[in-house]
Amino acid sequence: MTKQKENKLKVGLALSSGGLRGLAHVGVIKVLLKNNIPIDYISGSSAGALVGSYLATHGEIDSFEKLLLANSKDFVPLFFDFGFSGGFINGTKINTFLAKILNDTEFSETKIPFYVIATDLVTGQPAIFSSGKLVSAVRGSISVPIIFKPYDYDNKLLVDGGLSDPMPVDILKENGANFTIAVNLYHQNEFKNEKFKAAFSEVGLRSIKVALHNLAKVSVDHADFVLNPDTSKYLSETKITDYFKPENIKKIISIGEEETLKHLPEIKNLLGIVN
Repeated sequence: MTKQKENKLKVGLALSSGGLRGLAHVGVIKVLLKNNIPIDYISGSSAGALVGSYLATHGEIDSFEKLLLANSKDFVPLFFDFGFSGGFINGTKINTFLAKILNDTEFSETKIPFYVIATDLVTGQPAIFSSGKLVSAVRGSISVPIIFKPYDYDNKLLVDGGLSDPMPVDILKENGANFTIAVNLYHQNEFKNEKFKAAFSEVGLRSIKVALHNLAKVSVDHADFVLNPDTSKYLSETKITDYFKPENIKKIISIGEEETLKHLPEIKNLLGIVN
């Protein structure tokens, strides 16, 4: 039987942006829930907003993993929704998908208090959402510039939350969490690729990774505990066209599980949890 200190800490889980790396968040959450680590608040940016919204809505993550694996072949068509105004992908199909998996839920209806970070392209500032429709906030937060058309919502022009706050820790502390676990996907090992060449096609992507890595480090320093699932080597060896294959989805999720299991005794000790 699991016991915890009488004056239990309020645990906030911050899920970083990170594109496909975000599947590692699923593995992290699986291990935390299986081991009775409380999650009292959640925040998410971009990929973290997507995974966090599912957890906040359903109170569990196993069915999300099953959905990903059972329907992996159906995800690629979501990106064949071309637009020519502000981004290659219009996003209508993504909106429909989000509404389906999130049950068109309002923030006020979630099982766990949840905060989404997007970026207002006009002001350059973070746009923080904790009310209204989850779908709209998440759609804005995952809108990678150029790839997705910016999302016009709440009098803001929303793009990827990672551009302003890729590791949203502070919002949890501001709203009641007194122990924060940050899941940081911007691993320093991404910059140890000896095969990297300063080709024109790679410089832009590499520059964005550097900026996000350093921006995330600032917020990570504010967390009480940091998990660093490292998908860098695996993704660098995987073709983009294979990203949504079940075996690759499973592998990235397992990386999150392994990182969390490795640090589980420390987390339990800090939370005063004994078995």
